[in-house]
Amino acid sequence: MKNTLSGWLLAIAIPLLLPSFSHGQENGRGLQPVFNAKECDELLQLNLAFLDTSKTNAFKDFLAGYRFIYRSPTLGLDNMWDLWMREDSVVVISIRGTTADPKSILADFYCAMLPSNGEVVLPVKDTVRYLLASDNRAAVQAGFLVGFAYMSNDIRPKLDSLYRLGYHQYLVTGHSQGGSLCYYVSSWLHHLKAQAVYPMLTVKTYASAPTKMCNMYFAYDYDNLTRSKWTYNIINAADPIPEVPFTTQQIETDINQPNPFMSLYKKLNDLPWLKRIFLKHAFNKMRRGAEKSSKAYQKYLGGYSEKILKQMLPGLELPKTLNTTYFFRPGVSIVLSTNDRYYQRFDHDNDGPYYHHGIVPYRFLLREYYDGLPPL
Repeated sequence: MKNTLSGWLLAIAIPLLLPSFSHGQENGRGLQPVFNAKECDELLQLNLAFLDTSKTNAFKDFLAGYRFIYRSPTLGLDNMWDLWMREDSVVVISIRGTTADPKSILADFYCAMLPSNGEVVLPVKDTVRYLLASDNRAAVQAGFLVGFAYMSNDIRPKLDSLYRLGYHQYLVTGHSQGGSLCYYVSSWLHHLKAQAVYPMLTVKTYASAPTKMCNMYFAYDYDNLTRSKWTYNIINAADPIPEVPFTTQQIETDINQPNPFMSLYKKLNDLPWLKRIFLKHAFNKMRRGAEKSSKAYQKYLGGYSEKILKQMLPGLELPKTLNTTYFFRPGVSIVLSTNDRYYQRFDHDNDGPYYHHGIVPYRFLLREYYDGLPPL
């Protein structure tokens, strides 16, 4: 009832909030399937709005060309999202990154893999059914899936209202954990379009500093869906966060069938006995090492984390964990390499352990490689 009411109120509010905005989607402007540094830089700036958590801030004149429309309540694992409208009528969904709240930090560390198609039962016994990939082998990081489940319930009624009003072009953005969650939201929207729920929808994604948040099959499915045109992951080459979680590829679990390595293993029987014994020993040592590493990972950052999470959110029900810790990240990588000017600006000793991960360093590096951006 609450979501239905807020969606109805938003449908009334948007025409009143945007009297001077032209409908760029109707006159040919709007989203294009190319990386746009100016667009990226503006979305990085919108992420800075999350630093102000006051409930009364309407963010007037926060960024030229953008109008603030809505901020969600705090949801799930301390998740939050903002809704903005660009002057050409492109809708922006901006997702908050990790906060100091223990639930938010747990979302980063709950690294079990769950199916990308299924359902999550929230503590209020609200069942969220989701489709994030068509490939039944695709998997996603568990902590982020929980955050997505909560946010999708809040996003959907707003999206219904906006779509009925003729707003069909959407930018999805976020930094850090918010960047990782971008993929869940945008893949969900792409599949709603494929199901003809929103047949005219166009979705473009800028994920800055995202972690690896899925397995290889999800990445394949997502990149095929977007045709490597509509999603960009922006990476500071010195930032450690995009390098996590730790990943382990298991020979039997994480390689397509027919598996050439297992076929090769069987052919070792044709070798002379000494070579056969030596090579089988080496192969089994590597295979068992990867399996042992993956099982330990699933035990500590999967099973233990799940128990803590369910203590925080009593009544939460999740799909069965999958046997994989082979983490990937989809999208076209926009790599921003560091240089001497960068290290002169951002000092190792004075800027803290996450200084490479901040939005300002990303905006600085964007200017090192793309012309036409205003000075910081």
